[in-house]
Amino acid sequence: MTAVWRLLDHGPSPADWNLAVDEALLASHVDDQGPPTLRFYQWSTPTLSLGAGQKWPLPSLDVTCRDLGLAVVRRPTGGRAALHGGDLTYSLIAGARDGFPVSTTLVYRLLSQALKTGLKRLGIVAESGAAFRLGAAFACFALATPADLTWQGHKFMGSAQVWRGQSFLQQGSIILQSQAEIWPRLLSNCQPQSVKAMPLTAMAEILQLPFSLATLKTALLQGFQEALGVMFQAGELTRPEAIWAESRRAELRL
Repeated sequence: MTAVWRLLDHGPSPADWNLAVDEALLASHVDDQGPPTLRFYQWSTPTLSLGAGQKWPLPSLDVTCRDLGLAVVRRPTGGRAALHGGDLTYSLIAGARDGFPVSTTLVYRLLSQALKTGLKRLGIVAESGAAFRLGAAFACFALATPADLTWQGHKFMGSAQVWRGQSFLQQGSIILQSQAEIWPRLLSNCQPQSVKAMPLTAMAEILQLPFSLATLKTALLQGFQEALGVMFQAGELTRPEAIWAESRRAELRL
């Protein structure tokens, strides 16, 4: 019998709530209370999310973020800073009891295949990253790793992961519209070299024609189902998950 996992689609939401919900879903899975879950969401305000280990505040960036009207939050996952607003974010919460190996590398590989399978339905042949890396760059999209996806050498999707025991949370950002204008404004005072060398692209540039967010979500969902051999059923947060998320929101804002 095919396993049925939970699907959540929260649309545009506040930055702190977005990340608090992902933390709540991971905590729920760790406690054996929550099912494996795939979640899609967007950002109701332009946001800079920092990786779990990144330093903050950075004086020049702090001022620039305020000037640009960017909310700043910290993700539970690793990696480097990502811009949100013109992107689609996904998260997947699962673990060993759902058939995954307890291995960051192997899970990245499995989920990258799921994402590639979904994107192929839209005619996009994506490749795993590893083509470029800019040393100590602040921005996630200034480097590509095997966890990320590129198209013709240009990165358009970044992913990061965190484990708690035998449960993991993977978060990923898919650039929908070009970020070519905002990154130079954000990094011009601290890492202008990263801006010049940042080979980015976006779904709009790849497809060269209008596409709907619903079509993208459907393609990705089908990719996950095919690659992981599961089915998804629309669900909701449990009351404990919602309460836990609400209690964490303030702590994630920077």
